[in-house]
Amino acid sequence: MKRLSIALLALCLWSGIQAQTQSIAQAFADSLQSLRQKCYSMPADTPADSADIYYYRLLGPTTYYSSAVGSIFTLSDRTSSEENALNAEINQQLLSAYVNHPQAFQYYDAKIASVNLIDDAAPTPKDAILIEIEQKLKEDVAAPSIDEIAGDIGDIGLKIERPNFWKTEGKFGLQFTQNYFSENWYKGGNNNHTMLASLLLQANYNDQRRVTWENKLDMRLGFITTTSDSCHTFLTNNDKINLYSKLGIKATKSWYYTASAEGNTQFLPGYRTNDRRTYSDFLAPLDIYVSIGMDFKPELKNGNKFSLALLPLSYKVRYIRTSDENVHHVYHMIDENWQKDIGLKVELNSTLKLAKNIEWRSRCYYFSSYEYAEAELENTFSFALTKYISTELYTLWRFDDNRSRDDYDRNLGYFQFKEYFTLGLTYSF
Repeated sequence: MKRLSIALLALCLWSGIQAQTQSIAQAFADSLQSLRQKCYSMPADTPADSADIYYYRLLGPTTYYSSAVGSIFTLSDRTSSEENALNAEINQQLLSAYVNHPQAFQYYDAKIASVNLIDDAAPTPKDAILIEIEQKLKEDVAAPSIDEIAGDIGDIGLKIERPNFWKTEGKFGLQFTQNYFSENWYKGGNNNHTMLASLLLQANYNDQRRVTWENKLDMRLGFITTTSDSCHTFLTNNDKINLYSKLGIKATKSWYYTASAEGNTQFLPGYRTNDRRTYSDFLAPLDIYVSIGMDFKPELKNGNKFSLALLPLSYKVRYIRTSDENVHHVYHMIDENWQKDIGLKVELNSTLKLAKNIEWRSRCYYFSSYEYAEAELENTFSFALTKYISTELYTLWRFDDNRSRDDYDRNLGYFQFKEYFTLGLTYSF
């Protein structure tokens, strides 16, 4: 009969395992009522000290009892009293439940050790028991409020901020070279000085999920003086303003729907040696490209970057601000200030770390209006000697068949080439 009672109590335990207790205090209260009414058929007002505390461990909330585990694995003298035998059987059932369903036990007896459920000395009314249980459990398991957490964080100086998806960087360079020859130098030569200033600013947005937005401003201005030029004190040997922006929305892992805009012009008028005619000027020309397509941009390691944009729908506008006829002739826009074309464009931009102090930046674009084509391949190799001193090798190949072949060197045809090598100061920020 006793084993049957234990089995029935075990069934109650399995049922309690499956149920999700909404409130610890309410679970204790329900278990206490079940203990009194079902097991002992006691009325609700029966004094609490009449209940057997061993049965409560089966009917109460699913709880780890250290005494149940300890009694199984501890060698001790076992008496034959009915109370100890009953306690041992209950411990066996609890241990079996702990082994087979450990995930169902969310509480342990240390949390309720100081709660006076049954007082042998003086009976405690039912309402007083429930109030004491509820208060104790609230003290132990109540979650701190947001204000309390914020106060604790403030005490240790920790500041929580929203993530910043923008990354900005810049690089400024200033290089000088100088050549001097005495009047009687046996090989001859021209005294000259050169200076080149460059500024690269970037502001890139990446929300790490879908949207990227790249912005770049690349400016270069260089001068050269030479005694062989009787028309000019100095000439510009490098003059460039490039503003670039590209918005991308992720399509797959490495492909983005993209829209890009680019503008190109220069700072100062462009001349040739011993020639007073102007060949280019500020906003003469100004080239603007607006393009839509797809961008292949895989994720590379060690700060390397690669982007290949295929832009089948591109719109190009060329504007010449000056009324100088020679500038209009050079760009094949006689009596025209605006030239508009629709075509396709391909852009390639990459940054590769060849070594710890060697960086290779490459830029290539190709535009075709189906009547003419223009392309540029630009490579910059930077060698950082120290934190502030570096050398730079720059090469630029250009192809443009929008002008007459007579405007170019007859050997190179529509191809043009430019190169310089410098040593100077560099500052990154």
